[in-house]
Amino acid sequence: MLNYKLIFFISTLILYACSEQSLNNSSLQFEVIAIDTVISYKWGEGQNLGQSSEFFPKNIFGLPSKNANENIPENNPSEILSLGLGGTIIVSFKNYYIIDKEGPDFIIFENVFKNPLNNKFFCEPAKVSVSIDGIEFITFPFDSSTLFGCAGLTPTKRVDHNPLNWGGDKFDLKDIHVKKIKFIKIEDISEIILNNKNHIYYDVTISGFDLDALIGLNYEIR
Repeated sequence: MLNYKLIFFISTLILYACSEQSLNNSSLQFEVIAIDTVISYKWGEGQNLGQSSEFFPKNIFGLPSKNANENIPENNPSEILSLGLGGTIIVSFKNYYIIDKEGPDFIIFENVFKNPLNNKFFCEPAKVSVSIDGIEFITFPFDSSTLFGCAGLTPTKRVDHNPLNWGGDKFDLKDIHVKKIKFIKIEDISEIILNNKNHIYYDVTISGFDLDALIGLNYEIR
């Protein structure tokens, strides 16, 4: 009798290896790096998708999902990690710094999608902070009413070989007057929506930010 758990586990490893290999794929319009280190995390309430050691942390390393788009969210635990309501994670790049250059410096991908019932985007936002030493963090400013400045607003769509066209939420270190970082903190703030029934993104089923991937566009070797 086939051992389906073993088959699924092997399939997950193969998918992860292929994702890692694609980081250096010459078909990309320009080279990117992906997070490869988890410094710390604290799960929130309400959701635990992708949190087990069977999937985490492999499910947040590598490139974003090829299956997701604004109409189809990625829900495979081998591809995404739910932080839960109020959850936090700090991630990093083992051999690189993210540096400020022209345009966005890194992109965070979440499984945002358009709700077919109301034609609104289903958003579970997170605020984003960065640090050079892992101690002092600087937070990107955001608007609590529009959520502009948060991660978790833009669907993923790997439509071509240009990472700038893959969706996700882009962050530019110039906006917070920082030249170089090593650590990125992602903190779910979905309760801002849940606590306000008049919020433009209000949805009673919101259960916390789901991290798909984080890639660096501008970087230097450590």
